[in-house]
Amino acid sequence: MARKLDRALAPWYLWYPMAILVGAIPMLLSYLVGLPGGQLVSSLLLTPLLVAAVARDSLPRGLGALALAFFAHCVMVISLASHDPQAMAEIYPRGEAYWQQTYQWVVTGESPEYELTFWLWAHIQLIAASSLFSFTSLGLVTLWQGFQEVDLMNCYVGNMLNQSQNPAVTLLVGWHIWSVCRGLGYLVLTFEIVSYSLERLSRVHLSTRWRRITRWQIGLGFLVFDGILKYNLLEAVRQALENNLVT
Repeated sequence: MARKLDRALAPWYLWYPMAILVGAIPMLLSYLVGLPGGQLVSSLLLTPLLVAAVARDSLPRGLGALALAFFAHCVMVISLASHDPQAMAEIYPRGEAYWQQTYQWVVTGESPEYELTFWLWAHIQLIAASSLFSFTSLGLVTLWQGFQEVDLMNCYVGNMLNQSQNPAVTLLVGWHIWSVCRGLGYLVLTFEIVSYSLERLSRVHLSTRWRRITRWQIGLGFLVFDGILKYNLLEAVRQALENNLVT
């Protein structure tokens, strides 16, 4: 069935524009009608692309489609949060709460989320939950949660743009480099876990042991790099954002 899905979605070069539309349009429609649900719709539409890429055992194709979908989604939500923060707060209240919390961190340097013991334990829990839901839902739940998590950052960055002297600085350092590493790590791990799950369900050999080990190494490597960058750059990023605030 997965291979039939792959053929139905061919030609592969149309996956990338499809992924961009899947990432951006549902959230735009959600904003226009004033109702939540854009993240769920994007996840439902993106899952077939992920499963089809898994059936081909093509990490570049799958990672490319997923990354483009999330990038387009981020551009859309940042733009909407900057243009109409009140409407976005109504659609996604968690984003507004995260923006207020992060703004306090920028101006005071204090936030429980950025304490080492807190975020280390939170990331361990997130890895476990992501692995479980990727396996049991073929990535659907993980993608849905992923869109919600990135929208915390998107709403914060969109609102921060309105408080900044130089929007380019906010865009450059506001979407923290360690968060990008974390996102890439989870995309790779989601691909691998969905591949393993689909192989168990279909009883069709989909990949080699060497490829599976490599994907685990890449995914976990990004997550380790996430922690290293966060630990070393956290205060420098905060100061850059604080210095860029409108006074």
